[in-house]
Amino acid sequence: MMAAAVLMGGCASTDTGAAEVWDPMETPNRFIFAINRTIDMIALRPLAVTYRDWMPERGQKGIRNVLDNLGEPVTAINEVVQGSPGRAATTIGRFLVNSTIGIAGIFDVASAWGMPKSKEDMGKTIGYYAGPGVEPENGGFYIVLPVIGPSNARDGVGLAIDGAMDPFSLVTFSINRNVGWIAAGARYGATAIDMRSRTLFALDDLEKNSVDYYAALKSAYTQQRADLIRAKREKTDGKAEIDRRDNLALMR
Repeated sequence: MMAAAVLMGGCASTDTGAAEVWDPMETPNRFIFAINRTIDMIALRPLAVTYRDWMPERGQKGIRNVLDNLGEPVTAINEVVQGSPGRAATTIGRFLVNSTIGIAGIFDVASAWGMPKSKEDMGKTIGYYAGPGVEPENGGFYIVLPVIGPSNARDGVGLAIDGAMDPFSLVTFSINRNVGWIAAGARYGATAIDMRSRTLFALDDLEKNSVDYYAALKSAYTQQRADLIRAKREKTDGKAEIDRRDNLALMR
């Protein structure tokens, strides 16, 4: 957190805001982007189309609920760091209810019981604390991560912290390293396919209507993350934020 704060503070003096995304590593970024795009065309997109067309809607909802449930502890930790212990208690309550009565999270019983869903990550937490001198659009230098996709310095640091403190990963790796890698791979694969299936039309439209798909995706990702951080700073309703997250095209 301290390292990320220093990084963001260093960017504040040259904050470009929404006008321009800082991309000093554009050449290697475009190379990784090309690899990611090839993987998407060969494997991920076909799997996502098959999943969308052949998996029953209830099955898709159940898988999404399980994946969201696994992320609840990390969300709760971030909510505590953000100074919202009450919201964190609700999130932990959701996790306990859905993990038991909801059968490992397949059914979102907690929402029916009046416990609304939220989604937080360390990238948003860092952006929340970056201060008024750093616009949410300024996440440090832009970077394309292999397989993962668009990110920046702020979100990359946040992603590493979230992964390091994720209870699911800690438990599975403590049982057995091989079990941990298998569980992590299965979880990431399911998340990627589920998310890609929900962004098929949006990303196809973005690619079709942009002269430079790389630049368009970079801009869209930066603006989307900025919107989420700005909503957090302005304390926008959490339910509306989650709805927006599900409907937006470009999510990590």
